[in-house]
Amino acid sequence: MKPTRPLALAVAFLVIGALSYGGVQLWSHYGIPPGVPASAPLTPAILAVIILATALAFRARLKAQREAVQRVLDGEPTPPILPGQRPPKPLDPLQAARAVMFAKASSMVGAIVSGVYAGYGVFLLSKLSVDTFRSRAVVCGITVLCGLALVAAALYLEYVLRVPPSGPDDALPKNGSGTKSKTATPTRPVRNRPDGTFPVRRESNHSGS
Repeated sequence: MKPTRPLALAVAFLVIGALSYGGVQLWSHYGIPPGVPASAPLTPAILAVIILATALAFRARLKAQREAVQRVLDGEPTPPILPGQRPPKPLDPLQAARAVMFAKASSMVGAIVSGVYAGYGVFLLSKLSVDTFRSRAVVCGITVLCGLALVAAALYLEYVLRVPPSGPDDALPKNGSGTKSKTATPTRPVRNRPDGTFPVRRESNHSGS
């Protein structure tokens, strides 16, 4: 799964914003532009808070897991578990994958919502002398900020759940050949051995009566 590219989100924001601006302008030729609900910023704001809290929780779990693994590698004793404290559990890969998918979808939703209300807000800039349009422009601006906050929180969740490289010894060069570790035992190819997981017993032909 590839990380979300900020350029794709920026393109979505600009395209949706242009379509929103053109749609509102076309609507205004036939009547009053549509209203903006005062609760419009609530949905992206709530999603941004939820995703940010999820990212911080995953970050704490991954940090505790890395520290526990490092103590085992260093041969240090495990600290005693205090009353009411639970030992760090490894992160479920399926749970992490679902969180990443949710973050990718939320970042695109945030870009689309910001683009819609940004285009509407740009249209309202020329009508700020009217109280109704001025209040709509304020709601549009707040909704755009909440949508951008949702995008930022979703990208941060993807950053927390990224898979780091295992190490320099596990990296593959461009030509496709792997690097050998210094501690690895060199292997010697076996001739006349079929593929399989079981050892093959060789039998010698003896000349008998």
